[in-house]
Amino acid sequence: MSAAKDLDSRLGDVIAFLDQAPLRSTVAELEIALAGCGVSDVAGVIAGHGVTSELLQSAVAARNTFGKINDVIHATAIALSLQHLLEPGETLGRPSLAAGNTPIRLFDVETDVRIAEFKLARWDGHDGARQKTTVKDLARLAADNSGRRAELYLLGARPVTWLRTTTSSVRAKLKGYPAELSAFESTFDDPDIPISAFVTTAAAHVRLINLEELLPHLFSPGGQ
Repeated sequence: MSAAKDLDSRLGDVIAFLDQAPLRSTVAELEIALAGCGVSDVAGVIAGHGVTSELLQSAVAARNTFGKINDVIHATAIALSLQHLLEPGETLGRPSLAAGNTPIRLFDVETDVRIAEFKLARWDGHDGARQKTTVKDLARLAADNSGRRAELYLLGARPVTWLRTTTSSVRAKLKGYPAELSAFESTFDDPDIPISAFVTTAAAHVRLINLEELLPHLFSPGGQ
C-alpha cells in the first residue's frame, strides 16, 4: 500500500465522523445521550453515535499527521503575501515564518522600513485566546522605537472591529503574559486603558490591515 493510500485508510474514520454534522452538535448530542447512563448503557450509546476505538486511532493519526498544519498555514501565507506587500527598494530581513517569534526575530516580518505581525486565525465569536495573542502582538508592535512603520495583519473584519471597539483593558488580555504586561507598564504606563483607547492613542501608528480586503485572492473567506 502506498503512503498516500495508507494515510487515507487511517484517516477515513475521523473524516466520516466529522462529515456527519458540525462537531459541536455531534459532541453535544453525545453528551445528552450519555446523561443518566449506567455502566451497562454506555457502550451501546457511544456505538450508536459512531464512537469507536477505530475513530480514536484515526483521530490520533490525524493529529500526528496534521499537528503542524498551523505552521504550514503561517509560513505559506506570509511567504505568498510578501510579493504583494514589499515595495521597490525595500529589503527583507530573515522572516519568522514558523508560528511564534524568537528573542532575535521579534516580528514575523522585518524590513528596513517596516515591521509586521500576521494573525491568521479566523475569528468565530469564541475568540478569547485569539484576543490575548492579538493584543500581545499589537503592544509589541506599538512599543518598537526603530522608526519603521508597524503593521498588524488580521484575517477578516471581526478582529479589526474588536480592537477598535472593545472596552476590555489591556491588562485583562495581558495578565497571562507577565513579561509582556511588565513591558507594557514600563513603556505605556497604564495597562488598565481600554484596548480601543490604546488603538487610537499610543498604538495609533500601528496599521490594522484586513487581509481579506487587501489580498482577497489569497484570503477570501471561501478559500479558508
